[in-house]
Amino acid sequence: MTLFNSLFARVIFTANSGRIPVKITFTPSNPNDFTDKHFAPTCVFNRQHSYRYDRFDQKYETLKYTHPSECKDFPLANEGLCQKVYKVKITTDLRKYTAPARGSKAWKTLFKRCTAVERVNAYLKEYFQLNNVRYRTGKRAKVHFDLVTLVYNASKLAVDRLAWLFLIS
Repeated sequence: MTLFNSLFARVIFTANSGRIPVKITFTPSNPNDFTDKHFAPTCVFNRQHSYRYDRFDQKYETLKYTHPSECKDFPLANEGLCQKVYKVKITTDLRKYTAPARGSKAWKTLFKRCTAVERVNAYLKEYFQLNNVRYRTGKRAKVHFDLVTLVYNASKLAVDRLAWLFLIS
């Protein structure tokens, strides 16, 4: 991981309260589970309409969802059967409920940043043989890692500078 990416990963990790967003490849199989594919609650009467993600409350560690706008015209919406605000504690299932909520724009940008860091890690393991480092002490392994990231950063900087020079001329 480069110096930039390690700092970037640290920022992502601390901004998300120490939780890294993990992509889930399965869907809920429980038919009585009133959630959509992003685990957001859905309307009780019409499961097609999902509650909209509003915000994350850090004090109580809850995700706040608001009533779907499509269900406002529903005749039984004012009878007390529909909730206007739905809150879910993220500690109920840390893989399903993340801050920010799955499917939101903030979650998508955060997930893209995390996958960018993982792409660099995979590149360094593949082409700089970081998965085959065998040293008795951690100091030599850290020096090896630092040299590899220095070479990687220098090569990316050189490529960017050359591309910039060719664009100018």
